[in-house]
Amino acid sequence: MKPSDAKKSIVDLVEESTTAVGGEWTLYRGPAAEVCEQPGGGEGAHFVYILEREGADGSTPAADISTVEELWKSKGITTERFQSGSSDPLTGVNGVGGPVTSVGFDAYPQGYTMTGVSKCSDGDVKELRREE
Repeated sequence: MKPSDAKKSIVDLVEESTTAVGGEWTLYRGPAAEVCEQPGGGEGAHFVYILEREGADGSTPAADISTVEELWKSKGITTERFQSGSSDPLTGVNGVGGPVTSVGFDAYPQGYTMTGVSKCSDGDVKELRREE
């Protein structure tokens, strides 16, 4: 996989996911090149892309989690919901596979975060960072 394809795949998925949820999202990080291990053992580059927005009250986080989960499943991503054990639980959904290495949606009352990591691609991280 070319680095440009890996970068585009994670940006597209994260942005499609945030659009499905709605609201005003801001860039937290990326898409940033990081070192990853290729299946053959050599070094490659993957991209990390993180967007965030202020949270929502009431039942909205549960509905937003369902929206994101359905979108990801339609793209071949295996999902798993999570919830902390506190009386005011932190909730979200994580995904793996399909077009990404991993993707996560934290739907906390104080704020939402959408984090994606692309598949490992060919490419030298130092060179890719100079191009950014």
